Amino acid sequence: MKTVFLLQASSTVVKGGSEIQADLIMNELLKGRHEAYYVSDLIGTPKPGRKNVKYFYLKSYGTRYSILNVVSLLKVLKRINPDLIYQRFRVAYTGIAAWYSKRHSSKMVFNIANENDSRKNRITLNRLILFNFINEYLGRYGIRNASAIVAQTYDQQRIIKQNFNRGSVVIRNGHPVPYGPFEKSMPPIILWVANIKPLKRLELFLDLAKELEDTNAKFFYVGRPSSGVYQRMLDDRAKNLKNVSYVGELSFENTNALFSKASVLVNTSTREGFPNTFVQAWMRETPVVSLNVDPDNLVEEKKIGFCSGSFDQLVKDVGNLIEDEETRQEMGKRARQYAIEDHDIKKTGRKYLDLFEKLVNS
Repeated sequence: MKTVFLLQASSTVVKGGSEIQADLIMNELLKGRHEAYYVSDLIGTPKPGRKNVKYFYLKSYGTRYSILNVVSLLKVLKRINPDLIYQRFRVAYTGIAAWYSKRHSSKMVFNIANENDSRKNRITLNRLILFNFINEYLGRYGIRNASAIVAQTYDQQRIIKQNFNRGSVVIRNGHPVPYGPFEKSMPPIILWVANIKPLKRLELFLDLAKELEDTNAKFFYVGRPSSGVYQRMLDDRAKNLKNVSYVGELSFENTNALFSKASVLVNTSTREGFPNTFVQAWMRETPVVSLNVDPDNLVEEKKIGFCSGSFDQLVKDVGNLIEDEETRQEMGKRARQYAIEDHDIKKTGRKYLDLFEKLVNS
């Protein structure tokens, strides 16, 4: 089975959530002796990928202008002649992949990356209205014509059914199960991990650290830096906080090593799909305290952290966990048990492989 992984960015350049998941799914696919190809925009300088995967890079015009790659993308797909196209994160490529698959006897799987992927988004009236319209039109076309749709959460499944009358299968984000035991650093480390951009609201984590500077906790943040006014604002806030350290952008492996030492993961994002960082933390007995994001209410229902809902409550929840080591440990053990049950990549990878094979064999 020839499978193309079609994303905006390659895991050889960017280690965002979608790229990490595509890489992990691809790895499980290769174990089944299937062929894998990766097609993405050339963003930055790619590092060597897997030797048994063929990588194709398109010119990078940016997410909004991805339609400009339509000819190049169709040429690459025709050259590969895939049995199945796996596409994640809704852009113009979503519609192009669906159009190609309908005309070349292949199958196309669309994987929702966040809730916006499953909504009918409004077209904003500005000078880029043409590109906004094309992206939205092709995104909707792709959803309507995909051979199958994968949702990360039951909330996403409900929303896409409501908006597009399309059924979907829920497959949780998967990760390898690490070996324990996990030795937590003392004093406790409060961790924030994401690519730094306004949507992730790192400034609230810095405000949290300031509110809790009288505790013995250390606050670490990890991620690719932003630029311009926003990054300068963050740098100004952070430089006066003695309990805060910027670790930089780490590899996937080094980030996991830091999760093993951390006592709490904090999330301050406006919205997410299903954060990989949640699963990485839970696998390593680290509870999550989230300001707003709680996919399928798992954080609260499984009692593996807190969804605070307000900044004042975030301060209280993190402060309580800093002071209460016993509760941290109990939450951490429940978190690992849940993560192994629902997010083991061997289990989720098998679900993807079963879906792919079923589609192709049909």
